[in-house]
This record gives sequence, C-alpha cells and structure tokens, in this order.
Amino acid sequence: MLAGFSCSGCQKFSSLFIGVKSIDAEQLHETLEKGSKPLIMDIREKTKCQGGHIAGSICLNEASIAGYLSQYPRPKGHQIIILCEDGWTSQITTATVMGQGYENVYSLHGGMQSWESQGYPLEVGPAIVVDPRQLEVPVVEISILSQFAMTTAAFIVKPIYILLSFFIIVILWRRKERDFLLLRNAMILFFIGENACSANYLLSANSSKSLEFIHGLGMVGMYLFLAWALVVFFDERIFNYSNFQKHCLFQKLCNRCWKHEDVRCGLHRIARYAVPALAFFALVPLTMPLRPFEIIMPVFSSNVLWLKDFWNLFFEFRVYPILGAFCLLVAFTILGKGKDGFIKSQRPFFLGVGLTSYSFFRFGLLLTFRENQAWADWWEEATEFVTIFLILLSLILFRFQLNIRIPWFRPLAQDPFKKGKIDRRN
Repeated sequence: MLAGFSCSGCQKFSSLFIGVKSIDAEQLHETLEKGSKPLIMDIREKTKCQGGHIAGSICLNEASIAGYLSQYPRPKGHQIIILCEDGWTSQITTATVMGQGYENVYSLHGGMQSWESQGYPLEVGPAIVVDPRQLEVPVVEISILSQFAMTTAAFIVKPIYILLSFFIIVILWRRKERDFLLLRNAMILFFIGENACSANYLLSANSSKSLEFIHGLGMVGMYLFLAWALVVFFDERIFNYSNFQKHCLFQKLCNRCWKHEDVRCGLHRIARYAVPALAFFALVPLTMPLRPFEIIMPVFSSNVLWLKDFWNLFFEFRVYPILGAFCLLVAFTILGKGKDGFIKSQRPFFLGVGLTSYSFFRFGLLLTFRENQAWADWWEEATEFVTIFLILLSLILFRFQLNIRIPWFRPLAQDPFKKGKIDRRN
C-alpha cells in the first residue's frame, strides 16, 4: 500500500515508506516566526537558490551534505530542514542526514513550490557561503584489527571463493541433471555478481552504484538457485516426493500416499501454512529506515570509500522484500490448485526465497555492524567463502556417489566401493 501511494505521488506516504519525517510550509513558517533557528539546507541548483531562498538557508549540493555535517556538526537534536524544488529529492537527502545520526530532520513537503505558493518571503542573491573544505567526505578511523580484517576480506578471502565458484562451474558444466543445472546457475550468477563487486572496488573505488546493483542481483540469483538446487537434490535423490512412481520418504508417517489414493498430502498441507508465514516474515526488512551514508575509512595508509547509496538500499530493504512476499503469495495460490501444485509453485517460491534471503542477509549485516562497516565487509565475505567452500567440499566428498569427475582427484575407477573394500549393505 505504501509503495503504491508513493508511486502515485503522495509525499506523505512516500516519506513514511522511506522512513523520514516531513514538515509543511505553514509549519516551517510558524517555526521561523517564533524565532527558532533551524538549519535549513537548500539542495536546489545554485542559480535557483540565488534566485530566491528562505532567509538563513545554506545552499548545498546533495552530495556535499555528509561532508558539511562532518566538518560543521550541530547537536544531534538540532532541527534540520531539507528542501528541494518539489519535495521529492529532499526526502532522499533527509534520509542521508539522518544516517549521520541526526534525529530532528525534516523534508519540506512540496519543496520550494509549496513555500512560494503560500506567498512566504524569499531572499534574492547569494545564500550562506560554505568553505569547500567542509564539503569533503567524512573520515572514520577504525582499529588496526578492523583494517586487517577488511584487507584480508578484499584481497584474500574474496579472490579465493571467486576462484572456487569458477571451479564448481567447470565441474558441473556438462552435467544435465536438474539439481546440478540449478547449482551451476547459482554459481554463474554468484561469479558475475562478485566480479562486479571486485570491479567496483578496483576500478571505481567503490563509487559505482550500477556495479553494486549487479552485485546484489548476483546474490539474489545465487540464493534463488542454490535453495532450489538443494530442494531438488533431496527430493529427486532422497525424498522422492515428486516421483509419482515411488513412495516418498514420508510414507512411514502418512501411511497413505496422495500419489495413489484420494487423500490429502501432509507435506502439502504444511506448505499451505508455511508459505504465507514466510511471506509475512519477508516484510521484516521494511522496518529498516533507509539511511544512506558515504564515509572514508583509512586502511593501512589508503583511503577506502564506503558507500551505501539510497537506491541500492531502496531495492534491498523495500523492493526485494515486497517482491519476495508477493512471489511467496503467488506460490501459496498455486499450492491450492491440485495435487501437482507443490511442483508448479517452485518457480515463484524460490524467486521469493532468493529475494527475501538477500534482503535479510544485508539487513542483518547493516543492523549489526552499523558502527563499523569494516566488520560488515569481513563477515559478508567470510560467509560467502564458507558457503562456496561447503558446496565444493560436498561435491568432492560425494564425487563417487554422484559420478562427478573432479580434476586433481582420484578417478572414478578408484571408487572404494568398486574395489570391494566397502560393503554397500553396511
């Protein structure tokens, strides 16, 4: 509902959807008339600002606000008003200012257009001049241990798991089984996404929003196909739920099987309750206020830019949770359409799982390591390394059973089962 109202042009609802506060032109005028002196930031173009601005306001470029506040801080409870031409851009900037720890921050509803329509006074000419040195990106000092963790994650952990994911792609390249195809797709998307992340760091100094978006899409795809591959693997190789020629592993619990008798499947009934519950919990990241930030962290004498831009945060904590919940509800609807609904619902279900998993992953990292992004970087890379390593380890350990040829490992002809060393019955 909030997304719909936001797209329809209602600024009151869009500010609620983003997680910022707004103030009307009438309220701001009353505040100024009472003698209060809020910090008013005018983020319009310089020519428009000089053509008419509210008395006492500071004309700043949107990208310069974080640097200005770091060099010219105000008490965290000091009232700050952000205004633009029409009231839309100022909402994003308000979120950025609140990301600096300020709480009493407002976006002017309707922007300067609303102020002028009320006939309130304007000043013409230059606004308050700001020293350019006050507009630099804020610098956040981190400990030696944090610097070491960040360096290790970027130059050791990430390259290793990127190579391991490529190795998995090579191993599974010619396999035609459904679970292996899904796993290969997961690794391909993961490989693309992580290389986009590396290119962003090495070529764009972490400033490319498009490469970060590709990185996020790669992670969504990895979660989607990895979860799907695991379910298909256990279903087709162990549970036999989708195989109408065999009883599934849960037959001992059910006694009667829906594949051969006119009875309701217990697993199907559980899914009918579990899927809408997952759709409900998929919306948890919506509670995270969008707080973009841009900081520089000195890492062993090198300045590293750490950027969380508004639109990537918007997708991670707004678009992906809503789309994920919607896909899960679509899967729930399909589940109710006959006995084969469990199979037909897999596409929207795992799309919802991929979107929701990535959103929760970023939600947890940002919530936990808000004060030290170096550790957020370390644990993100460490988690991905462990995931890829466990996938490769599983393929190696079960290469004989799965008939997988892995370079540099013993050929399949040396399977201990084939030599009679191990009794399969045991």
